[in-house]
Amino acid sequence: MPGLEVHDVPDGVDPDAWHLDVTGAVASELTFDREDLRALPVETFTADFTCVEGWVAEDLSWRGVRVGDVLDRVAPTAAASHALVHAMDGEYACSFPLDDLADAVLALELDGAALPVEHGGPARLVPTGEADCWESVKWVAELTVTESAPEDADTAESIALSRVG
Repeated sequence: MPGLEVHDVPDGVDPDAWHLDVTGAVASELTFDREDLRALPVETFTADFTCVEGWVAEDLSWRGVRVGDVLDRVAPTAAASHALVHAMDGEYACSFPLDDLADAVLALELDGAALPVEHGGPARLVPTGEADCWESVKWVAELTVTESAPEDADTAESIALSRVG
């Protein structure tokens, strides 16, 4: 893939066993597989990806589903305000206000091909607005909807910044 850096794929990542669980403060917890996600409206957007490590990947074309479409299927409760996005490795997680997360895309493809596991496949969260690179969670396996910001479980920033020398 042009421009994107590659980090080691954690041992806990098994793309063959992948599914997306949406849990927490929702009317109906659901599990999505690849076909379930592909049945939702799909969109493509192109953006540069700038990393705190100092590199930029230009004009990446991401294709996937809006997180808002996933959230619509589970109906967050009236008190729900945030969600914690968990990676399949069980360690990396990032919290977002629901309004911001709804606009993000769960990317299933990159530059016209299935998203490779080394770049976060089968599903990677790609924020569409202003965001830090570490908020682009690879190997997304669970969205936990919460009624407050889940700060203690948010590990993404500290893990990502530990790579910067």
